[in-house]
Amino acid sequence: MKMNDIEKRLYHELENLEIIDAHEHLGPESARIAAEVDVFTFFAHYTRGDLLVAGMPEDVYKKLFDRSVPLDERWRLFAPYWEQIRYGSYAKAALIAAKRFYDVEDINENTYIPLTEKIQKANTPGIYERVLRDACKIRTALTQCGSTDLGGTPLLTPVMPLIYSMETGTDLMQPKFAPDAKINSLDDFLDAMKAYVMRVKKEGAVGLKMMSNPYQSPSKDAASTAFNDIKTGNQKTLPLPNPLRDYVVDEVIRFAAEQHMVICVHTGYWGDFRMLDPTHMIPILQRHPKARFDIYHLGYPWMREAIMLGKGFPNVWLNLCWTHIISQKFVQIAVDELIDLIPVNKVIGFGGDYGLPVEKVYGHLVMARQDFARVFARRIADGDLTENQALAILKNWLWDNPKELYDLRLQ
Repeated sequence: MKMNDIEKRLYHELENLEIIDAHEHLGPESARIAAEVDVFTFFAHYTRGDLLVAGMPEDVYKKLFDRSVPLDERWRLFAPYWEQIRYGSYAKAALIAAKRFYDVEDINENTYIPLTEKIQKANTPGIYERVLRDACKIRTALTQCGSTDLGGTPLLTPVMPLIYSMETGTDLMQPKFAPDAKINSLDDFLDAMKAYVMRVKKEGAVGLKMMSNPYQSPSKDAASTAFNDIKTGNQKTLPLPNPLRDYVVDEVIRFAAEQHMVICVHTGYWGDFRMLDPTHMIPILQRHPKARFDIYHLGYPWMREAIMLGKGFPNVWLNLCWTHIISQKFVQIAVDELIDLIPVNKVIGFGGDYGLPVEKVYGHLVMARQDFARVFARRIADGDLTENQALAILKNWLWDNPKELYDLRLQ
């Protein structure tokens, strides 16, 4: 991206700014080191969606990660589809990471073998430190990998699921979050949920994640009926949504708020995104004014609806995690509107949203810095902000706000 002088200065300052990464799916470093890695590790996350949309069959995608298949054969399967997706935002993060960490200018038929060799050579203890701390200047990343056991590193801070599946008898009688709990009633199930919240908080979790699905007004009577129907076998599976889920979600939010746990909310883009409209959250936001809600992904494609949640509800924060690799153009428009509409203490600027390919966190962060530099430079050029004011806002978004919201005790 070509930059003018103001953009260059802002970008340089952002490169030196220590940040909090407000959303990842990184597991413990030991899992990454134990994994078989190669060039396709860089295509093990969101680029999957682009490849499938471009026409790659699911079985071919899976074959890319079958190490019993020779690398050159896998590349031949991949190459035609790579040409269709290489210009998108998902691919851009991979290309930036390949250049920064492995000195590879492009991923192509001439570089996939040396890139594989370099990725494998670098897959050693300390890779998280080299990528997250040294390259990205990330102090800690809030990560959701389904566990609070993250190897004891301060680079990772756990966020756990708010609820688990509760649509079958096994889900209720032997819940994944507490398989040894004695469950005979709805109250028993709620007690087990509350014990789970307390346990993961003690183990270091700072938030609980839910989805912005449609929820109905909670009713304990209706929830008890649904619970008993499943328990007695009158009904084998509950549909989604259902009154049991409606009630349990509401009660867990209430309890989590009492424990000062942040409620993280996936909104917008993914699968049948109609089920993830951020406005589904409005009744819950109204019922729980003391709970703090971190609204992920700015609701894309419902950007303005998500922004209006932040505009209208004091208990909402707006999180730009994932957004910079969805579309930089979208984010730049959104950032301009966030400056106009939202107090500077209610926006969270970055979350890489990656799992195995930790290097792509850096690629995503470069794109985020580009977006911020471009938008704020225009504001400065128009006389709306000084450079010092712009940097103060960005420090809020990238450090102060996530630190305060999640009450992170960082030295």
